[in-house]
Amino acid sequence: MDDKEFKYTYSAPTAEEKKEILKIQSQYLPKERDVKEERVAQLKKLDTKVKTPAKVIASVIGVIGFCCFGVGMSMALEWQITLWGAILGIIGLVLMAVAYPIFNKILAGRKKKYAEQILALSHSLLNENNEKNVSLDIKQVVYNKDKE
Repeated sequence: MDDKEFKYTYSAPTAEEKKEILKIQSQYLPKERDVKEERVAQLKKLDTKVKTPAKVIASVIGVIGFCCFGVGMSMALEWQITLWGAILGIIGLVLMAVAYPIFNKILAGRKKKYAEQILALSHSLLNENNEKNVSLDIKQVVYNKDKE
């Protein structure tokens, strides 16, 4: 009867092994964008929609001002057209100086226009995360008969 002995050993994957298995498994599952990913992408798109026009307009004004200043300096110092060079240089300085306030003004207007949408979307994402991230702290208790 001893030669008909049956042995079975079972071991469950550890938490780290399970994470690794799930990570590998996720690479082979079909890619489907879930609703949360789409809303996060929409939030990023709205944020870009708010900031980009202000950056572009302020940059264009700043570059034009810088070019005017440079040409004005060249006119005054190199070409000996001092009066017109000084005038063009001052115009360039003024354009460079107003570029940042224009950026802030445009940005404030765009923020005001899109604030409601962005806040609603971000609040829904944050509340969704808080509901899903409920965790239970389970501690292993070792019962020792010898201490009784």
